[in-house]
Amino acid sequence: LLTAISIERCLSVLSPIWCRTHRPKHLSAVVSGLLWALSLLLNTLGYVLCTARPSPRVCQHLLITIGALDFLVCTPLMLLFSLTLFLRVKCSSQPFQTGRLFTVIMLTILLFLIFAVPLSILILLDFLGHKFLYSPEIGFVLSCVNSTLNPVIYFLVGSYRDRKFRLTLRLAFQRAFQD
Repeated sequence: LLTAISIERCLSVLSPIWCRTHRPKHLSAVVSGLLWALSLLLNTLGYVLCTARPSPRVCQHLLITIGALDFLVCTPLMLLFSLTLFLRVKCSSQPFQTGRLFTVIMLTILLFLIFAVPLSILILLDFLGHKFLYSPEIGFVLSCVNSTLNPVIYFLVGSYRDRKFRLTLRLAFQRAFQD
């Protein structure tokens, strides 16, 4: 989903007129639905092939495919479009009002790269036969930290401008996503 969000935000900044006039209204919902369906399919296959009816060889191929898809396709695309968006916004001669959504996306991507990507790398290397001491445990802890930090980002970005941290969580989420 971060990859899809990065691509969509980058396109909306680089070609706003095209996005307003030619982009299908329900494109985001369709892409999100397809990504959720793909994730559900891959996780269901993983459960069936690796747990319910173990098939070690097929399970290994499936997990390597998932890791490669995550690490070699989604992450580089997310980085490319996020970097393009960041450079366009920060190095432009025209002042862009970045807004809270831009801040949320950039912080989420940064934390994803720091905390979640190592898990993908460790799992991929593990299935390719490279063993590291405590690698799965460290990767899972980092991934949990990433998931835990996302709501904190939304809250802090949503309440930053008021400099009051007594806001309700609902109001913070509304402000974070008002863009």
